[in-house]
Amino acid sequence: MASRLPRLAPTLMLALQSLAPRSAMAVNLVPNPGFESYTSCPTSYGQSNLAAPWDTPNTGTSDYLNACAPATFPSVNVPYTQMGSQTAFDGVGYGGLIPYSSAPDYREYLTTPLTAPMVAGTPYTITFHVSLADTSLFAVDRIGAYLSVGPVGPVPNYAPLPYTPQIESPINVPLSNSTGWTTITGVYVALGGEDHLTIGSFRDDASTFLSNGPSDWPGYSYYFVDGVVAEVALPTEQACCLPDGTCSIHFPGECTLLGGSPAGPGTACTPNPCGVTRDRKRTWGGIKLIYR
Repeated sequence: MASRLPRLAPTLMLALQSLAPRSAMAVNLVPNPGFESYTSCPTSYGQSNLAAPWDTPNTGTSDYLNACAPATFPSVNVPYTQMGSQTAFDGVGYGGLIPYSSAPDYREYLTTPLTAPMVAGTPYTITFHVSLADTSLFAVDRIGAYLSVGPVGPVPNYAPLPYTPQIESPINVPLSNSTGWTTITGVYVALGGEDHLTIGSFRDDASTFLSNGPSDWPGYSYYFVDGVVAEVALPTEQACCLPDGTCSIHFPGECTLLGGSPAGPGTACTPNPCGVTRDRKRTWGGIKLIYR
């Protein structure tokens, strides 16, 4: 793999330093991302709105669970919920939803406004974590996050929302971890103005892949949701195709200043992704002069 260029002009070095990633750039746009804050402690299911500004966009009864809740039936206490025992991904609270049920095409979602609208052309890292509840008969695939301009609800039914999530777990890969948390993450390049985020299954029953869950209770799948993040994606080192066709590893801003083209996150120089650069045309006389 080609190394960085050994010597750079001082002015270029200053410019490159200004493009270095800083942790302060990564500001989470999701309010109450860990479901820690509440207007009042939950006492039963169907109270997702108590973890304001989280709410449900349809008539499904998504939930809020917190350690402040009494561990009595029906328990929404953390970690001892009626759906099974699970410690929070972070803190002492989390959300809960049903992405599949014996009721045809019944779907629950969690939705929240963002603290600021997304900027067009800016890449954002979207991350959240799910855990399959112990009482689930099924594990499902494709739980996702949808970014929208304005809210997607209220919708007067519990059918799957008619949107394609920009971030989604893989097809035909059941989210079967019931002892810990599974991370769902991806990078989304904003169209501009997106100011709401909604989590759940956007697939109907016929399009949902099911596998056996940890329980024999009839009819449904239930997931806890925690640690939701939407932040500007920090630049990562990647292959840079320089004007002469060679490859070097740089941050995207560095690559552009050197006159190159970033090859994309996760790319390397072996094999060389830059292709062969055609040599300049030379006359026969010019070639002969090289060997005189």
